[in-house]
Amino acid sequence: MMTRIFWVMFVTALVMGSARLNYGAPGPKFTDSGGGNKHNLSYSNTNVNFKATNSTDMRARQICIFCHTPHNARPQTTLWNRSDTTQSFGHYSSSSLSLHLDATARTASDYAAEPNGSSRLCLSCHDGVTALGAVLAGVPIEVNGSMYTKMTGDHVFDRAKITNSHHPVSFKYTAEVVARLKTLENPVSDYWLPADAPSQESPGAPGTNKARQFVRLDKEKRMQCTTCHDPHQSQFYDTNTPPLTPFWAYDGRGLSTVNADTVHDEVCYACHSFKTPNP
Repeated sequence: MMTRIFWVMFVTALVMGSARLNYGAPGPKFTDSGGGNKHNLSYSNTNVNFKATNSTDMRARQICIFCHTPHNARPQTTLWNRSDTTQSFGHYSSSSLSLHLDATARTASDYAAEPNGSSRLCLSCHDGVTALGAVLAGVPIEVNGSMYTKMTGDHVFDRAKITNSHHPVSFKYTAEVVARLKTLENPVSDYWLPADAPSQESPGAPGTNKARQFVRLDKEKRMQCTTCHDPHQSQFYDTNTPPLTPFWAYDGRGLSTVNADTVHDEVCYACHSFKTPNP
């Protein structure tokens, strides 16, 4: 009974915290439009590739437990219930990425050699090595018939993907960094802080970006996975395969045309214009 009360209070705190921070996003939900919420690994979920399968394990029927615990948690984030990934990933190092090539930009952004913060928390499942049911509190929870089931498929982020084909993470995005990037890449690309961002619908009007209040840097002003993605639920569901907006932080409010492309691009435009080819 006490555990159930805790989870109710915990989810309520997440919702209220989001509202206070003006993120505008509701807290975790059990299912998403068109199918089960893929971050809900509980036994009762449906239409997902990975879920708990031992109905006699009471933990398997809980939703939050796969990431959070009320007791003996790790300090990385709120009541964290997973061990740190043991893998080495490196960072995105394109031959045209200024953060990687320019010493001044690299120093100002403190571009981490390895993903840190919330991005590293995501990798405690998405590394393709750590068991999905490997929680701190107790023995691993059985997922897909085994305590050792690991994530597979396109959603695994290994070293090759992170260094070669995915947006950089774990770098500071400050006014100093923006100024340096503007100097280096003008006039091909432009950069701005989210608060000053124009909208893709009005590119000449600073501060009009509709996604800017949902695109959030972490407490160290670093761009992380959670800058664009909401780990608890997607704010905009699209029918593309794969979706353009997986667990997207922005729902499209304020845009005159709302579809997967415009909702996706408004988030990107909260920090920079589009460069062709991509860096």
